[in-house]
Amino acid sequence: MLARTLRAEEFAVDVARSDAAALTAVRGDDPDVVVVCLGSSAHGAVVLDRVRQAAQCGVVALADTEMAPLISRVGVAPIGSRDRLSTRIRQTLRHSHQRSEEGGAQRRHVDDLVIDVAVRRVYQRGNVISLTRTEFAILRVLSDDPGEPVTCRRLQEVLWGATQPGGRSALGVHIGNLRRKLGDAPSCPRYVRTVRGVGYCLAG
Repeated sequence: MLARTLRAEEFAVDVARSDAAALTAVRGDDPDVVVVCLGSSAHGAVVLDRVRQAAQCGVVALADTEMAPLISRVGVAPIGSRDRLSTRIRQTLRHSHQRSEEGGAQRRHVDDLVIDVAVRRVYQRGNVISLTRTEFAILRVLSDDPGEPVTCRRLQEVLWGATQPGGRSALGVHIGNLRRKLGDAPSCPRYVRTVRGVGYCLAG
């Protein structure tokens, strides 16, 4: 019902039906805003806190009135009625855009790539390369110091956190997807190179 309402107001909506699916989507799908429906249980505040830590965009909480004290402690104001949700979403989007503009372009030039950190966008010879949030996070970390290797452990911590790092096989899948989108040849990649026994580096 909520998704249908938002789509009727011309928002593009993806629905995550579990905590794990929500965190995966937040990290990988590059949303402009995340809406967390909390219900009336204390577990909702825990989920909200995890989403806020993972998200690099605005987060809006939709909560029952009795959840207000818990929501306030994790720093997101509750929304008492669904008819105010679209207004809150638009406000959150507007604030996010303002912060990006105030922060400046923050563009990094590596070979023929332009990595715009502020808006999380990558250009290759003037063409936009569509990356997931995870792929962009990898490229951003590698572009901090082009030519210098970044360990697999460091990349895993950036992507999944220090306490629950993902496996090297999962990292390898994302690296492979990133290379494919950049046009890297698997046998001799131009941009994202493997440093044996260490991790990866971005060709400088």
